[in-house]
Amino acid sequence: MKKMKRYKILIIFLIYMTYNEVSAQTIGTVPSKELNFREYLTRVGKNNLNYLAEQLNVDIAQAEIIAQKVLPDPDLEFEAADETFSLGLGYSLELGNKRRARVKLARSMAEYEKLSLEYYFQELRAESANLFLEAILQRELLHVKTDSYEYMRQLSHSDSLRFLSGEITENDVRQSRLEASALLNEVYEQEATYKSALAVLNQNMGATTDTLTVPAGTWEMLEREFDLSTLIKEGLEKRIDLLASEKGIEISTNEYKLTRAERRPDIGLSLSYERDWNGFLPPSRSLTGGISIPLKFSNINKGAVKAAKFRIEQSNIRKRDLALQVRTEISQAWYNFGYASALIELEKTCGIWDVEF
Repeated sequence: MKKMKRYKILIIFLIYMTYNEVSAQTIGTVPSKELNFREYLTRVGKNNLNYLAEQLNVDIAQAEIIAQKVLPDPDLEFEAADETFSLGLGYSLELGNKRRARVKLARSMAEYEKLSLEYYFQELRAESANLFLEAILQRELLHVKTDSYEYMRQLSHSDSLRFLSGEITENDVRQSRLEASALLNEVYEQEATYKSALAVLNQNMGATTDTLTVPAGTWEMLEREFDLSTLIKEGLEKRIDLLASEKGIEISTNEYKLTRAERRPDIGLSLSYERDWNGFLPPSRSLTGGISIPLKFSNINKGAVKAAKFRIEQSNIRKRDLALQVRTEISQAWYNFGYASALIELEKTCGIWDVEF
């Protein structure tokens, strides 16, 4: 009787484990394709929707340069009375090179937008690289958990045979079965995490999740050495955010020049022609011209000029602060890299790692 019970438990267990094995193999049937790191970054640069939207800022800034080149529009005036009518033309003549100052400021803004776009692209590439490595990490974790589950499944199968021969108890079989089931749940959870990481890769490339992108390649150990002083020097020369800060000083300077130019008065020129409506008698006609000069009493208030001058000083201070921040960030990254390299060497020396790179 006990032998029949053992056979019954064994059959139920085998059916259960077979179902779990099939389920583990068939979960997530979304089509996928492999993509190497270089091609992935290329697609991100070409198809990332946020990056494409940021590119339009440069086009907008270029259009603003054209818009600032416009000249003042003339005024056409017409007046009529019972016996006379007059036709006049007026024009506002800008002084102080206002148009030139506006165009120069718009060009500085356009160059700043180009630097901002390049900085955004660098940040996008860095984030994309992290997402690619994250997907590889989740894939490796999935392999580890799948192998653990497969080992426990085989162990449970072995325990069922040992139970059948009377070497272990029924509780031992149930315990191994529960452990295998728990590991299978972890496999399902990890597979969902892995597929979610792949979906983020698709989003970064501006693609839908109809076909998931699987990162091609494995972990590699790159032996590299860096010199702190060289890194700081290159950072101060090539960091895009620092170059953008320098362009910000130029923008503040051009804004100051434009503010001073706009304080110059504009001269109004006018020309009018007047005659009577009577066509039978000798017509009375006259041609008059005029000039108007506004009295800029408001220029006594120099608040706008002072504010523009303070912005230049503020931009210089922010540049110095950003240069200090660049030095600090590079130093911190160098220290962390040295710590991580030393930790890896220590673990390899102690024999903790048993992984082939």
